Amino acid sequence: MLIQFLRHLPFVILFTALPAAAYGQNTSNGDLDALPDVAEEFEIRFVAKEPLTRNPCAMAFDVHGRLFIGMGPQYRSPTPNTPGDSVYLMIDSDNDGVFDKKHPFASGFNNIQGLCWHGDDLWIANAPDLTIVRDTDNDDVADEYIRLYTDLGNLEHGLHGLTWGPDGRMYMSKGNSKGHNGPKHYAPLPFRDLAGVAAPSGTSIFPKPVVSDAANYVKTYHDPADDWGREGGVLSCLETGEDLRIESRGYRNPWDIAFDHEFNFLGTDNDQNQGDRLFHSFYGAHYGWGHNWSAHWTCDNHLPTPELAGPLVGGSGTGITYFDSPAFPPAFRGVWMFNDWLQRRTHFFKPQWKGAHLTTAAKEYDVLVSGGDSLFKPTDLEVGPNGSLYILGWGREYGVQWNDKQEQVNEGRVFEVRWRHNKAKEELLAKHQRWQKPLSDWTTKELISGLDDILAVRRIAAQEALILRKDGPSEILLAFQDESDESHDMSIQQATWAIWALIRNPYTQKEQGHQLMNLCLHGPIHIRIQAMRALRQHTDSITNISNGQIPLDSDTLEILETALSDKNARLRFEAYQFITQIDHLPPKIHPPLLEALKVETDYICFYAGWHVLKQHYSSTRLKALLLNDDSSLQLAALLAAAERRETITELIPQIIQSDSERLRNTAALYATRKSGNSMFYINNPGGEFTDTISVSLLSYLKPSQIYYTLDGTNP
Repeated sequence: MLIQFLRHLPFVILFTALPAAAYGQNTSNGDLDALPDVAEEFEIRFVAKEPLTRNPCAMAFDVHGRLFIGMGPQYRSPTPNTPGDSVYLMIDSDNDGVFDKKHPFASGFNNIQGLCWHGDDLWIANAPDLTIVRDTDNDDVADEYIRLYTDLGNLEHGLHGLTWGPDGRMYMSKGNSKGHNGPKHYAPLPFRDLAGVAAPSGTSIFPKPVVSDAANYVKTYHDPADDWGREGGVLSCLETGEDLRIESRGYRNPWDIAFDHEFNFLGTDNDQNQGDRLFHSFYGAHYGWGHNWSAHWTCDNHLPTPELAGPLVGGSGTGITYFDSPAFPPAFRGVWMFNDWLQRRTHFFKPQWKGAHLTTAAKEYDVLVSGGDSLFKPTDLEVGPNGSLYILGWGREYGVQWNDKQEQVNEGRVFEVRWRHNKAKEELLAKHQRWQKPLSDWTTKELISGLDDILAVRRIAAQEALILRKDGPSEILLAFQDESDESHDMSIQQATWAIWALIRNPYTQKEQGHQLMNLCLHGPIHIRIQAMRALRQHTDSITNISNGQIPLDSDTLEILETALSDKNARLRFEAYQFITQIDHLPPKIHPPLLEALKVETDYICFYAGWHVLKQHYSSTRLKALLLNDDSSLQLAALLAAAERRETITELIPQIIQSDSERLRNTAALYATRKSGNSMFYINNPGGEFTDTISVSLLSYLKPSQIYYTLDGTNP
């Protein structure tokens, strides 16, 4: 069906409405005794199921290789009286690899959707709260509870994806639900920013955490029916919860995030209508949901947003992990894996870099596990200490089910996926056994070796111990110098964690800091990139992690100028990211920055480049660039000014006459979205399109062609 309005120039908009059933609740029950289908040469088994597990949603292995699972009755419509979720330690009492008992470690939470160990602290994402628990007397029961943040929105699009980075920060993903915003509870400012809500004057940027014992811990209740905020995001903070900042935004419900061996983040983002997304989170990125002037979901050929990391998925993306287990065959190493709860699959794909764009090597995602006739509704997934892939699975019902005794009766599964021809059993067993020795008894070289452990929690522990060693910096630099000797080769993962250990170590001397700068200019690409990232955290005293205060001396400026003109797009991208995050832009960097933007051909690099202008250029300078005779600089200034909500409407008629198609199209997009009257209004009852909506076409409708259907098919 076509409604056509004839004027001078056609402007075409395509609407697609998919049937709710295509993206709705997973109603496939499956055979309770059947196992999912798995790729050839692999095998899958239950290692736990009901009644031991019920609707498990998040898991984490501790430094000893023990599995902790978050589950309980809080999802999906809890009342203030609904019992809280718990974290359980899973026990395999006969060492057959199958769990036969569980031990309550911590209880009394909202729906648990993320777990992450950092040292002795277990971080628990249970929106509207973020809680840390500790077992201070080593009895496997948490006795200290810290409610770090609260008022983080409802459990539908809440807090997920807890991941500790080698830079000493906890990363987390947050959906687009909003908090109550008072009167007793307020979220930290960055969460309020994402939700688009303002707190009363004088509200603390970082409300004080609440510390208690287990008996006195009180979770914050939030009605799941409460409405939505503006957008979701990826955030990070220090181990104290302070220095909380938004890393990227523009998501609807980013269920999980993870990073690869080079500390590059990917995540899953849920949608009801157009398909789920995989995104590459980097500082300053906005992926279109809730965008202030050009909202977009697919991010195709749309300069206000970065490109997605892969094709859309017609399902419901949940857990994601970077998988590089030696217990799997080469084709399954160095791959990303993610769960699709709706399609009942676990996908995998090889990544590749197309310039600075982290994306999939193939056009489609491969399938490792498929539900088949079984009950397979996967949520979280992680690699285990034995190199196997562990997958959590929900029960048949979408939410808690009770029997007449008010006992939860949902099913719940833990699956283990193994390669039949695993040749790494002895290697992994030896690495597992070394963790029985206290880290204080490890040599510094052994700690550096521990940075390459298969479990993230062990890499974290090895790095934290290494940071406290006086000889840590010298041994790390020696390890890099010894890379020419094959017996001392560092893996990419090991190098990543080692570089950050060097910069975070309080004993790092000034000369050793200069050696870090040298790594930015020479060596393999992964080392140069990581060294540049670490240099952003560098301070004059080189004492510890900082919040972006970096000494832009002549050596640092040389590194940035060199990277801005490098042939490798990834190095240019890191230079743009570096400059965006500094407090003040040195005058000397302006000319090479603008010259780089003039000739920048990489989509992601150009995106990162105009963010430098957004961050550092005044309104006057941006408007001057809008009138520049170079179309690339005009385009960068236009995008920066538009995202910053500058008043530039009066310049659009001149810009739209440009010979540059990219500039003309972006100016036209801005003119359509930001100036004049709207073409039509869509009136919906809330943040989600779940009800009948009203679409009003206006009498002064601009030249346009609007395609639509009423049955959910493509028009």
